[in-house]
Amino acid sequence: MATWRDFLGCADGIRSVNVQAALRDMRVRRRRYSAVPEAQQLRERAGHITD
Repeated sequence: MATWRDFLGCADGIRSVNVQAALRDMRVRRRRYSAVPEAQQLRERAGHITD
């Protein structure tokens, strides 16, 4: 979770194909942690980056 949180901090404001691909990958991998509150927070934060 900490690595994903750090990535989101760096990715915010960057518009690139690589960042978008990493965000998609992150969403897929986080599904297995759906019961973890921090994973939900990361999902919401990632949604703001992709908007």
